[in-house]
Amino acid sequence: MATGGSLTAVDRVLRRVHRLPKKVVFGIAAVLGLSVVLTAEPRTALVTGVGLMAAGLLGIAIAVRGLRRTLIREAAQDERWAEERHAAEKAAEQEQRKWEKREARHERARRKEHEEQRELTRLRRLLRQGNVGAGADAIREFCADSTRSRHTRFEALMAVADRYRSVGEEERARGYLRSALLTDPTAITGALVRDSLAPKGRTLHFDVLHVCDFGLPDDSTDSSIQEIRAQTASGMRTGLLTTPTDRNDVGNPVNPKVIEVVDNDRVRFVHWSDRVTCDLMIIRNPKVCEHIVEDLPHIRAAHTMIVVDQPPFGHREDGGEPERSWDISRVRAALGARGDEYSWHPIGPGVRDALVTHHAAEMRGVRLADEDWVDIVDLAAWQRTGRRVPDGKVRIGRHCREDPCECSETSETHPWGAEYEVHVLGGTAGTAGPPGEQPPGKWLHEAGTMTPLEFLHGLDVCSHFPVTDRVETGGRAPLEAMAAGVPTIMPPSFKALFGDAGVYTEPSGVRAEIDLLMADPALYQAQVDRAWQVLGDRFSHEAHIRRLAAVGVGG
Repeated sequence: MATGGSLTAVDRVLRRVHRLPKKVVFGIAAVLGLSVVLTAEPRTALVTGVGLMAAGLLGIAIAVRGLRRTLIREAAQDERWAEERHAAEKAAEQEQRKWEKREARHERARRKEHEEQRELTRLRRLLRQGNVGAGADAIREFCADSTRSRHTRFEALMAVADRYRSVGEEERARGYLRSALLTDPTAITGALVRDSLAPKGRTLHFDVLHVCDFGLPDDSTDSSIQEIRAQTASGMRTGLLTTPTDRNDVGNPVNPKVIEVVDNDRVRFVHWSDRVTCDLMIIRNPKVCEHIVEDLPHIRAAHTMIVVDQPPFGHREDGGEPERSWDISRVRAALGARGDEYSWHPIGPGVRDALVTHHAAEMRGVRLADEDWVDIVDLAAWQRTGRRVPDGKVRIGRHCREDPCECSETSETHPWGAEYEVHVLGGTAGTAGPPGEQPPGKWLHEAGTMTPLEFLHGLDVCSHFPVTDRVETGGRAPLEAMAAGVPTIMPPSFKALFGDAGVYTEPSGVRAEIDLLMADPALYQAQVDRAWQVLGDRFSHEAHIRRLAAVGVGG
């Protein structure tokens, strides 16, 4: 029992000692050790002194190690705090930049809205001052700007409708109301729909009725607009029926460019409440027939044609899986019993070859026209009077209406170097690398920064090479380049479409063709003249009027 009690007492002492601060323990040990050194015999004193020194060194080492750990811990903590502060500051800076960008966008939007409203006020004043014709023309031009808001275009067209209604021209007022509703479908109300209905029993007659998805961008819409302008200039009356190529697109606004040509005199939109007769109905893009909307106007056409502007499948040369675009059987079924009376006109040899070669069984019974219905261009409006002023560089370029563009862009098709500059307008989303990282002498221009006409007039040569797995259709981009007086280099597959108008070679021969043209001014001009001759004969507004006469329209 005594032993147990003594152990318990020792244990209590050790616990108390353990609770003492380390400095006190080391101090007591040092005093005791020093007492032994001073009072004990020499050998014991020596051993004790050495032990004290070792203990001291050990204590110092332990203290240093502890200090080092403390410093490392504090440094890590400081680093974490610094990182957290930096992250917080970076997040705050990013949030500030986002706020500034939002504010800048909002400010630009407010400024743009203010400018639009100021311009709209000026145009309304022009309408009220008695010059309704000039005011309507100015407003259509105003609405053709795709940067205008839908609501502003709607207000502008409604102002014209109100002005014509005030002078008793109900028919033109109704036409501008229809344009306004097609410009901003979100503004549709029951009252506006009722106002847009045609009078019962009335029949409209047009020389040509265009059936198209006028909400589509660029090429398809531009092709129709060119035909409409040619028809208007020749005195023809043109009707427009817009119907979506995809039911998911119902309610999309029409392309602003269309509004400019709809004067509601020679050119007007057709409504489902109308009764229409026409000498020719042109359905552009068979996809509009796949899902025909239920409410269509009553139409009697002397002749109907379908412009096939793309093959049903994009057949790939590498044998890969083709991408489906539309279905011939479904189009024929949608057209009904009289569908086989319609003539089908490919937009070019590439589409014709795809129909005949890959879809012969589906096309059996279809009236495939002998002549292609090629794109047209206003040659007089695009021609330049002379070449670009030389500056020591050969300026090569291409423009594209799609984004990303389906054009090949390599060092062969668009050579760059000390003596060349490459300029690209539009379709830059598919171009490798940001603008700042392009090779020296290569310039990217976003679509809308300039018109294709302005861009092309600044080139020496155009190089147009679509990707190899794409079936070439109408080729509006090279058509516009040649119309502008820019020699255009294309793959040999385009020769069936453009004949002597183009320069044809494989990509490996592009540089040689460019050098040959630039070295010989007479050869250069001869190529320009040949292109203008071909375009005038087959791709001009005048050529379009001639082909309309061939099917019994006008004349």
